[in-house]
Amino acid sequence: MKRDIKLNNFIMPIFLGMLVLISLSGCKKDTNSFDPNLALATESLSVSNQANNYSVDMVSNLPWTAESDVDWITVNPSSGEKGKGKMTFSVSKSEEDERIGTITISTSADYKKQITVTQESGLSADMYVKVNGTGSGMSWEDATTLSNALKLVPSGSTIYIAAGTHVPTEIITGGDSSVDGDITFEINKYITLKGGYPANATEGAEADPVNNKTLLSGKLPNGSETYHVVTVTAPRIEGQKVVIDGVTISHGNAGTPTTSANVNGTNFRRDYGGGLVIGNAIVDILNTEISNNKSAKFVAGVRIFGESIVTMRNSKVHRNISVSNGGGLWADNSTVYIYDSEFTENETPGTAAGIHGYPDANIYMYNSTVANNKGNSYGAGLYIRQNSNAVLVNCLIYGNITTSANGGGGIMMYSNTKLDLISSTVVDNEARGPGGGIYRRADVNELSIYNSIISGNAQASGSSDVAVFEANAQAPLVRSTVIGSKAYSQSGAEIAGANFNVSSMLNASYLPVGADNPALDNGMSGSELNSLANTFNPVLEAFISSDYNGRSRSGFTIMGALVQ
Repeated sequence: MKRDIKLNNFIMPIFLGMLVLISLSGCKKDTNSFDPNLALATESLSVSNQANNYSVDMVSNLPWTAESDVDWITVNPSSGEKGKGKMTFSVSKSEEDERIGTITISTSADYKKQITVTQESGLSADMYVKVNGTGSGMSWEDATTLSNALKLVPSGSTIYIAAGTHVPTEIITGGDSSVDGDITFEINKYITLKGGYPANATEGAEADPVNNKTLLSGKLPNGSETYHVVTVTAPRIEGQKVVIDGVTISHGNAGTPTTSANVNGTNFRRDYGGGLVIGNAIVDILNTEISNNKSAKFVAGVRIFGESIVTMRNSKVHRNISVSNGGGLWADNSTVYIYDSEFTENETPGTAAGIHGYPDANIYMYNSTVANNKGNSYGAGLYIRQNSNAVLVNCLIYGNITTSANGGGGIMMYSNTKLDLISSTVVDNEARGPGGGIYRRADVNELSIYNSIISGNAQASGSSDVAVFEANAQAPLVRSTVIGSKAYSQSGAEIAGANFNVSSMLNASYLPVGADNPALDNGMSGSELNSLANTFNPVLEAFISSDYNGRSRSGFTIMGALVQ
């Protein structure tokens, strides 16, 4: 099936040359007389089976009109003035076989050009994949390879994947066929990939990702590795999403070239994201592990960019290693929702070993763990930077280490960021600089802490579990929280006589225990947390009234991620 293409920024070099020629041509001695000239960026394109809008860059030396020969293509506006511009049109959703229409653009009665529009089939065509499959993909008995299924399947379909190691064979759109690194599993349509089926699956087989490991591997037969194991290039369409469910993504290795493959006007850099890269797309990542990927430069595990919207549930980003910034996940100008997931043992000699939000990122994380990530600069666990925001609810942040004097072992905030930490536990993190738990630096970084425990973190002498670089920085909002050995009431006042001892008042699972423990009696109730949730825009989710393990907080006033 042909790829869905939006051509907002797609102008071939020859087209640019034609623009110059058109501006100079057609001029006769009679200055009111012109030879008609019209250049189009493309004269054919393939589109999704979903309703969407498209445009084609064009230049004309005369006014023009455009019309379609089919009712499922609507040109609007249907006319335009001379000069450089765009011809825009929309297509309606298809529930038919593949169909073809023609848009005719005219500058005079005898001068016309046409654009052929091919819309992929709107009929569901689920496909079945096994390692080394040689069939059509229409059943388990006639299974095909994953690379072949990704080429053939139409939007709205599901690819069912049997256990085993699947290796990509196709070059990314706009890639270099002579470079092994550009080989990837490219998802360019809004489809579902569902793994976890038995290796010898037959009709009626059920998915079990735990026992039927479905590995998408970037390690090629010749021993080289792909820049990105999985690349999601499906252009964002409201109401449509890619779903990746029940697979393991490993052995990618983002390269050193700073060049990009341009897909639908989005640049997919070769040096970002060894495991999974998502650009300008809407994606759900479910029951999936992204592990043991590398990067010769930036972010080894997952890169999310270009105003993407990603939801991650019950997934794991684990043991990804970068030689520069970004170990586990990097969200760039995107929004990420994370539930019941883990970010563990990722490494980088730079910043943001676990999770990086930079720039202009929004991260909402519920009931999740960021643990044992190791870096050598700011923010070993979670690092938000430059106009990024994060909301953490019922999260465990522990064992993260930065060996640099820069600070920020558990959480780092830098340059106009906002963090709301709610019912979370930040302990046993280490920074050789300031702020082993949370550190703020540069410009205004707004920190609000509710019903949380931040204690037992290691930092430079003279610093504290929650620290800030600027002497005149605004104080954090603290409600019903333990910081270091001190406990604070719901009004934010220090509780007289209260003393928190992390070694005796948290057990090995980070559950508050022991006599005279202020974290047991001074926390927020489930109803109070629900009221807090309603002060946010958007309103925080109902998970806020339960703990990390989903146990109701009703009847408890316990700080931190766990109530029992």
